[in-house]
Amino acid sequence: MSLETIHIILNVIMIFAALYLICIGAFTYGLMLYRRHVETMCTSSIQRCVSVLIAARNEGKNIEKLLQSLYNQSFDKEKFEVIIVDDHSTDDTSDVSENFRALHPEMNLKLLKATGSGKKQAISQALHAAENELVMVTDADCELPPRWIEVMVNHFQNHDLKMLLGPVLLSPANTLFEKLQVLEHLSLIASTAGSAAIGMPVMCNGANMMYSRDAALAVAKYRSDMLIASGDDMFLMEQFLKHYSSKSVGFLLDNQAIVKTTTMPTLKAFFRQRTRWTSKTKAYTNWKIIATAIIVLMFNLSIVFFFAAGFFMKVFWVFYVLYVILKTLIDFPILRRITHFMKQQRLMLWMLPLEFVYPFYVVFTAFSGLFSNVKWK
Repeated sequence: MSLETIHIILNVIMIFAALYLICIGAFTYGLMLYRRHVETMCTSSIQRCVSVLIAARNEGKNIEKLLQSLYNQSFDKEKFEVIIVDDHSTDDTSDVSENFRALHPEMNLKLLKATGSGKKQAISQALHAAENELVMVTDADCELPPRWIEVMVNHFQNHDLKMLLGPVLLSPANTLFEKLQVLEHLSLIASTAGSAAIGMPVMCNGANMMYSRDAALAVAKYRSDMLIASGDDMFLMEQFLKHYSSKSVGFLLDNQAIVKTTTMPTLKAFFRQRTRWTSKTKAYTNWKIIATAIIVLMFNLSIVFFFAAGFFMKVFWVFYVLYVILKTLIDFPILRRITHFMKQQRLMLWMLPLEFVYPFYVVFTAFSGLFSNVKWK
């Protein structure tokens, strides 16, 4: 490799490093704009009713925990319904749900059998069956805080929004593998919150979101992603951004809105999930989302390049270490803030090890998602 070629490569990499700094710096600034507080509006002042939508497939071991957390909500049970669509489960998901409904008749719980296949079809079916103007969506393996519905509805009705996003925390974080998962996921939540705060939301999580039913039905006719396995959340957000502007999507950074979901039990399951997430990237149409994804991928690809090139020219290993350190310095402020908010400060001890591994993970899952066929479950 000639010196001229090396010079060109280094210049290109420096450009992506600068873009990454600007991108994460903007998200960090957005995260700093939030004021941590608890919405003080009392439940009695809430006039709007809610439909909670859940797509479930082979969640017999988890769904009772979710249903119990819904039953424990501070929100008036007469003002919300829960709609579960069983997506062709082969375990006891349906039986567990039926038993819970029988034991808790005071909760308006509707159980539907999926007429289509996949999470998107299940959520769409639930959306059309919903009777209320506000829709909340979570996953069947989640656990909800007692005031989840209350604080989300309070924030939604106090702001001119079409979609509201909320924080998601992976749990538990006992083993090294689990700790790295949680820390990596917190970086995504931080970027989700920060980007929304500056008026350019580029991510969302279907485990914790709320939106207007009428608005969702209105943009449904413009969606062309229903055959893609993943992205029931992202593609809907894209349509909200396109038809209602970036100001229509907000984020609630409130401790009482944190939804907990489980970490992946094995490395294989983890990569399968992340590959499914990245597989939808090639179908995005929002230029801000696409640009962010490209910047993150290219900067991480640059670090991987330095590591691989080091086997041919040892000087590149020096660049590899330097750029990992640079990335760590860029990521530190936003990770420090989100771990403090989520009360996961101890995980910052694992930040540097994660930074050395993260570029390889990003590149692997990105290309796996782009060039492989995936399915929901």
